[in-house]
Amino acid sequence: MATETAERLMSAEEFLLWESEQPYKNELIDNRIYPMAGGSRTHEIIIAALVSWFYFALMDRDGDVYAGMQVMVDALATYTYPDVTVVCAEPVFHGGAKSGPLENPTLLFEVSSPSTEKIDRTRKLEQYLKIPSLEGYFLVSQDKPLIEAYTRSGDEWAYSTCTGLESSLRIASLDDEIPLDFIYSKVQFEPDEIA
Repeated sequence: MATETAERLMSAEEFLLWESEQPYKNELIDNRIYPMAGGSRTHEIIIAALVSWFYFALMDRDGDVYAGMQVMVDALATYTYPDVTVVCAEPVFHGGAKSGPLENPTLLFEVSSPSTEKIDRTRKLEQYLKIPSLEGYFLVSQDKPLIEAYTRSGDEWAYSTCTGLESSLRIASLDDEIPLDFIYSKVQFEPDEIA
């Protein structure tokens, strides 16, 4: 989850070398470096729920789920750390490495917060929808039971929302549905936010 203020411009090659030496994670979006902000308790609870769901969903299939794995979005300009990344195939890592940056994500989830909302909906959205392997990008709200979904069907992307604790998020790649009451089971909402 990058904050909206970019610190400086850098090539992808420079960034990968520089970032490997940093004590904290940074994202490169359109050759601009964005320091990663810390997540709230709610943010981390939602990530844990998503990771646990996909871990079991992928138990008997090819693929993996990662929390905070670096993804190569554009080899020349954009490397990010989505909150949750799902690969429904054998993972492919940049340069043939055994670990990140990941080149072939199937599903990406960003848990939005006030400091990340704008970049999640603009720069990341535009970049993510260009990833050839990607089948879904999901913006998960912390404030209410709401997930906004961008899903691919052929060459077209469709937008939909899943709202309310009684709803389930359909994941076509896995022929599965995730109940929102599972994702938000440990989140405390104000009464007017639950709708």
